[in-house]
Amino acid sequence: MAKFKSHPNPSTFRRIAGSMWRRPTDPSIYGFIDVDVSDTLAFIARYRAVTGRKLTMTHVVTHAVARAFAAYPDVNAKIRFGGRIDLRDSVDVFVSVATSGGDLSGIKLEAVDRLPLDAVVDHTTERANRTRAGTDETYRRSRSALGGTPWWLLRPLLWLSDVASNELQLDLPTLGMPRDPFGTAVVTNVGAFGIDTAFAPFVPLGRCPMLLLVSEVKKRPVVVDDTVVVRPVLRLCGTFDHRIIDGVQAGLLADAIREGVMNPDAGESACELRLAAAS
Repeated sequence: MAKFKSHPNPSTFRRIAGSMWRRPTDPSIYGFIDVDVSDTLAFIARYRAVTGRKLTMTHVVTHAVARAFAAYPDVNAKIRFGGRIDLRDSVDVFVSVATSGGDLSGIKLEAVDRLPLDAVVDHTTERANRTRAGTDETYRRSRSALGGTPWWLLRPLLWLSDVASNELQLDLPTLGMPRDPFGTAVVTNVGAFGIDTAFAPFVPLGRCPMLLLVSEVKKRPVVVDDTVVVRPVLRLCGTFDHRIIDGVQAGLLADAIREGVMNPDAGESACELRLAAAS
């Protein structure tokens, strides 16, 4: 049996650190993948030219994330009642949106895995425009409820919102508390700010198993057929809830997301026909 004794002469920092932090309770695990998006960027350019829609890398990643979770439904789950694992019956993705006032909000797209890429672009654009304009009802009501609340009431109000929307699964959009507000995963594009690598923290109210940051596409060295070449590379940085996703499942999701980003038109017969006709 191991025996322990007090450290005879710990450093000042070690003494402060031992007293300042509590034991670890955060289940987050982190990882990133680099994706060669040479073909993806070409597809986006052709898609825009043919359809007139402003397809972005965020749309591509959102669609790829949804299809990845649809392929592995066991990780499309949330923890309720302090430990019970419940599976979702829909792959919903929350896309972060920066408003004109500098505030951070977002939109939840429902059943994204069953939407064609055209619909992902249209729904995201429409909802994002409404959120930025302040006309989205869910955004307006939630901001109205929270914005005017005294700081000392915010914590209990957020706790109540968490219980209502996640534990009890109540849908109260008129109060700014929709059911399961963040869905399966959160996708946030930080590439517009020139951020290369970063990881997002989980929001307790979210209860989603993955957060994904989309960074700036940069030229990086890539090995192709044993030769180092320069390619445009997208770095995707993920935060995973280890209570739901382990290393094996994270690897499977990463492979599926990479495949979806590199082949955004896979299974999209309409897109394939249009783009083939244009090429």
